[in-house]
Amino acid sequence: MRADLTVSVAEMIARELESQITGGDVQPGDRLGTKEDLRLRFRVSAASVNEATRLLMMRGLLVARPGPGGGLFATDAATRVRVQQLLPGQDQAAAPIQDYLPVRDALEPLVCREAARYRRGDDVRKLERLLTTMEEHLDQPATYMRHSWALHRHIANLCQNSLLRSLYLALLDCLEDSLERAGLWPEDGPEHLRRHRELVLAIDAGPGDRLEVAIARHQPDWILDQVGVRGGPP
Repeated sequence: MRADLTVSVAEMIARELESQITGGDVQPGDRLGTKEDLRLRFRVSAASVNEATRLLMMRGLLVARPGPGGGLFATDAATRVRVQQLLPGQDQAAAPIQDYLPVRDALEPLVCREAARYRRGDDVRKLERLLTTMEEHLDQPATYMRHSWALHRHIANLCQNSLLRSLYLALLDCLEDSLERAGLWPEDGPEHLRRHRELVLAIDAGPGDRLEVAIARHQPDWILDQVGVRGGPP
């Protein structure tokens, strides 16, 4: 019961902050304060604030920056919302999964190259923790994929190109919704995990041949197989 209450409070905080970010009350790059600031503002527990900020980061609406002057900052969410309005929502079937995939696959190499260019040690450690969590849930496909999406969102948040980041995150939201509704999961979980682990290692190594190979191998063949679409890099 207590866990459910924590999630409910966290969702309430996340919705309130998301409303401010998407409604224009908070501008891209604005500092929202620290987690402690939010805890005092909403008069809730640290666990509720941690969960709320995690939800917003997964949605690409919030980024955390360490060091002096750091804290929680709004992303260019207004751009992201405008992009989402151009893409089918969860209740619209105008664009099938097949339409999302080639666009996502075209943007992903750009996202990964930016991430490799601007990554820092803390960023890589966060990606490694997400990989560990994915591995722990290999026998739970839905949970495994939610952490996989979180990994991709964190990679995207390393981008300095705000338009690229916004386009990719908006498209990722739509693709995730579509795949979850269709119940599509990797047929070979360990291989899927291995490709993502190599992608993270390549991002950590920086731009170069290793990154390009990891990007090519990361292309989601398992999705293409299951929706009846083939093409793209092997």
